[in-house]
Amino acid sequence: MSKSYWFRFPLIASFGTMVILYIIGFIADIDFLMFKISHTYTEISLLPIIVGILIGFISERIIKYKSQKCP
Repeated sequence: MSKSYWFRFPLIASFGTMVILYIIGFIADIDFLMFKISHTYTEISLLPIIVGILIGFISERIIKYKSQKCP
């Protein structure tokens, strides 16, 4: 596997997870998964960001483990 794949896949998985969680929060009106913008303030939920970073980290570790396992 190329090095760009190691960088690209975890990044896409991370941002994809964040977007999906924000969309679920918007559709289902779940406060701790929403991104709210108004003229006076902006409210950003940190849970999708944290989950996205964890998914990116885990997918990077899985890719590295599988690339070391298969020569």
